[in-house]
Amino acid sequence: MIKARVLKHIDRLGISKNKFYNLTGIPNGTLDKKTGVSEMFIEKYLSAFEDVNPTWLLTGEGEMFIKDEKDTIVLPNDETFLSVPFWNLQVSAGHSVTEVIGQSKPDGYIKGLPGADIAENILPVSGASMEPEVSNGALIGVRRINNWESLNTERIYLIITKEDRMIKRIEYDNTNEDLLWCVSPNYPKFKIFKTDIVEIQRVCFVYNPK
Repeated sequence: MIKARVLKHIDRLGISKNKFYNLTGIPNGTLDKKTGVSEMFIEKYLSAFEDVNPTWLLTGEGEMFIKDEKDTIVLPNDETFLSVPFWNLQVSAGHSVTEVIGQSKPDGYIKGLPGADIAENILPVSGASMEPEVSNGALIGVRRINNWESLNTERIYLIITKEDRMIKRIEYDNTNEDLLWCVSPNYPKFKIFKTDIVEIQRVCFVYNPK
């Protein structure tokens, strides 16, 4: 039954029925009634939990989530019980992470990943240039830094230039203080001019897919 699957989802999220009613706008006590569910119930439920697979909800077939992140769950936007904002975004050329995030709302929140709470925002990674430390499909947590003129060459940074968004280590150029070198294990290092950098954030958390 649909209600049984909804209760299973609630249990997976670790929230109360009251929290569920608050999130969805479904009237209190609806799940305890022995009646079926209305189209309005289904509409409100799927609107609040966009990652739920409608086929699973209606038939019980398939996975609970449209994109199953295994131990990682992207949850609806409710900061009262969730953790770090998750942004499933491709940053436009020339725009910093802070600028893009400041103009929109997160796609969800990440809860329950050890160490993730030190991050200000979590973003997905595409590409394998930093493997094995950061795998393709990994999630990274980033934090703003006040001054990126003195960077730690052992750390990984999210670098936003006028054309690219990338995660790299940094090397300084010994002959030209206006240059930085972007370094990764699986890609030739290349130089960038400091004047082309829009923003640098420190990668403080990495969750690689299993």
